[in-house]
Parts: sequence; structure tokens; C-alpha cells
Amino acid sequence: MKPVFALLPLISAAIADYISATCRNLTLDPATEVLSGECNDGQGNNAAWQPTSLDLNTCLVYDDAQDQIFNGNFGAQCDGCHLFYVKDPIWGYQALNLGCICSGTEASFELDRSYIDNKFGKLVCWRY
Repeated sequence: MKPVFALLPLISAAIADYISATCRNLTLDPATEVLSGECNDGQGNNAAWQPTSLDLNTCLVYDDAQDQIFNGNFGAQCDGCHLFYVKDPIWGYQALNLGCICSGTEASFELDRSYIDNKFGKLVCWRY
């Protein structure tokens, strides 16, 4: 039993990095591509929720590969964007995704840990 209990803190820490686990009331303004919500400090402390927002144009670009490029301005190629959740097959949490029509093609971006992160209560581009 000890090995199982030893893994629990690691699993909890991994899930805590996901914005779905550390942010709430996430919404997207499809006209401006701004993601807004409230996030805690990202360290598992739910006491201090603070409002935060992020212009997704600063994180994403659509180039048929849904890449992350700083100041990619994906909104120039994508319309009709909306948020949706998909159950992660490994961790079991609900992963936040962004669905859009980009250059006439359906596209989706997994925002959790792929593109967007929570840095001490602030939504930020994951790599930048």
C-alpha cells in the first residue's frame, strides 16, 4: 500500500497545474478571444480566488497545426470559438478545450497544460 500513497502527492501536484483544476468560472468572449475567470494561486490554496483574463491571440496561432506562437493572432484565421471540456483519459479530470472554425476547418486547442497556465493566480501563455 505504501507505493500507492507515495504516488498520490505526485498525481495531485500534476493535476493542480491544469487551469481546469485551479481556475473557475472560465468564459470566452468570442468577439475579442479573451479568456476570463477566477484562479487560485495554482499551488492548491483555494482561499484566494482572483479575477484574471488573457487574450488568446497572445498565445495561439492557427497554421493547420494549432501551434503555440507568442503573439500568433489566431483570431485572424479563426471564428465561432467556444470552450468545451473533455475528460482526460489518464487523470480523469475535465480538460478545457477551445473549439473554432479556422480557415473553414474545425479546429480544437487543448488549453490545459498545452497552451494556457495558471501562474500564481494569473492566466498566462504556457511557454512564455
